[in-house]
Amino acid sequence: MLVVCTYAVLYGGKDERLGAILLAAAAVLSPLSLVRGWAAPGLGITLVDVGLFAALLALAMRSRAFWPIWAAGFQLCAVAVHLVAGLSPSMLPAAYAETLALWAYPVLAALAVGTWVEAGEDSEERHERR
Repeated sequence: MLVVCTYAVLYGGKDERLGAILLAAAAVLSPLSLVRGWAAPGLGITLVDVGLFAALLALAMRSRAFWPIWAAGFQLCAVAVHLVAGLSPSMLPAAYAETLALWAYPVLAALAVGTWVEAGEDSEERHERR
C-alpha cells in the first residue's frame, strides 16, 4: 500500500495523486471505524468503503485515464461483500475480513498500472519535445 501510493504521488499525474490520497485515507479510516471487530458488518467500515467507491467513481467520471474505472469496479466488489455479510449472519468473521482485504489488492493494482502508464506517457512527451 505504502509503496504503490508513494509511487503514484511521485510519478503519477493529478488523478493518480488523488487516487493515492483516497486509498491512503481509506486505509487509515478503516481500522478506526471498526467498533465490533469483524463479527458483523459495521456501519463505520461500510461507510468508509462506500465513500471510497463514490470518490473513485467520481474520479472515473472526470478522468481521461482508464484505471479509475477499474479501481471503482473493484471497490464496488468490496461494497458488495458488506451487503452479502449483512444478508448472511452466519458468515464467519474471518471470511468477511479476508474477502474485504482481498478486494484491496486489485484496487491498488489498478492505481499502480495507471501510474505506470501515466509516467510512461509523460516520459514519451518529454522525449518527443527534445
